[in-house]
Amino acid sequence: MIRIEEELVVNNKTIDARILSRMFLAGAKNLEAKKEWINELNVFPVPDGDTGTNMTMTIMAAAAEVGSLGEPDMESLAKAISSGSLRGARGNSGVILSQLLRGFTRSVKNSKELDAIDIAAAMEKGVETAYKAVMKPKEGTILTVAREAAAKAVELAETAEDLDTFFQSVIAHAEETLAKTPEMLPVLKEAGVVDSGGQGLLEVYHGAYDGFLGKEIDYTQFDKAKGPAVTKIDAQTEADIKFGYCTEFIVMTKEEISMEEEQKFKDFLMGIGDSIVVVADEDIIKVHVHTNHPGKAIEKGLTYGELTNMKIDNMREEHRERLNLTQAEAQVDRKSVV
Repeated sequence: MIRIEEELVVNNKTIDARILSRMFLAGAKNLEAKKEWINELNVFPVPDGDTGTNMTMTIMAAAAEVGSLGEPDMESLAKAISSGSLRGARGNSGVILSQLLRGFTRSVKNSKELDAIDIAAAMEKGVETAYKAVMKPKEGTILTVAREAAAKAVELAETAEDLDTFFQSVIAHAEETLAKTPEMLPVLKEAGVVDSGGQGLLEVYHGAYDGFLGKEIDYTQFDKAKGPAVTKIDAQTEADIKFGYCTEFIVMTKEEISMEEEQKFKDFLMGIGDSIVVVADEDIIKVHVHTNHPGKAIEKGLTYGELTNMKIDNMREEHRERLNLTQAEAQVDRKSVV
């Protein structure tokens, strides 16, 4: 049963830190409720079935920091979201989500209230930050959905009469963009799915809009049948995993590294893998790479400082486990029909 508590939106033209905090937490909650379904959509960049989990771990790390603030002002809220999401970022999609949040919060941190123009500019800054962090951005992904949503927000902001219709229009455009992702990435079209990262971002948008309206919704009542169809895992796709180990860590530097050094680090990682996202932020560097030589990435990281939050996943093994689970579920379905 869905629980809804309506809170009257007195001011429909601006939001303050309290409302933005509520929107962020509602977006995180909605993403968390949909994570397993989003995992099933995951075929790009590799079919390891963890996009929903990674994005959820990323946003919930930030949600934990936000939840501990009590009554935040915009600056403390922005810092909690940015720092929490970057330090907790998991996977390619999780790191990208953290950068969308980082750019957004950097744009709003000095404001007391945000109108449509402020929100559109912040969304645009989030997209700019995320694209800079990714070495080889691919269209038809979470980046495309975020960019198009931001572009629609900028288009509508000047003439927006209220935030309610503004948010609805931006989300509707994001949905339209997500539906087009299979036409942008052949692997999605072949599997018959939309991009999993883009779907995850859309769930954050939907939850945030509920938060704006003041709704308290039990997202666990989600009906998967109403969402996009999920992919049928093919054993052949394991051969498409060129670099087998998803390698992530944070470097704790003694001082902020230069843009030149950051680029050298990225260039090194390009030589040993792909799906590279590197983010230098004050005294830490967040690193994500798919590689066949995780040790080399770690050794390079050690030249910049101490390491923490290290994680290495065998994506071929994850794919096989996912394939076995899918086959077992299919056998159960056949038995139930008989």
